[in-house]
Amino acid sequence: MPRRLLPFLLAGLLTACGLDAASSAATAARLKAREAEQAQTLKQNIEQQLDAARQQEEQRRKDAEAASR
Repeated sequence: MPRRLLPFLLAGLLTACGLDAASSAATAARLKAREAEQAQTLKQNIEQQLDAARQQEEQRRKDAEAASR
């Protein structure tokens, strides 16, 4: 291989590595964003369940007070 082509070959290889790294970073960012969305959805579901449990407990308390009168 002529020595004049070596720098171009090396530059091409390094560019390909840079593109792969950028692609991997973008994929990782998308995965993290999806994880954050899933965590937010899970948090909302848990908050709704807690609210429902609080409401049930409040209703039970009111029913017990009404029954004891």
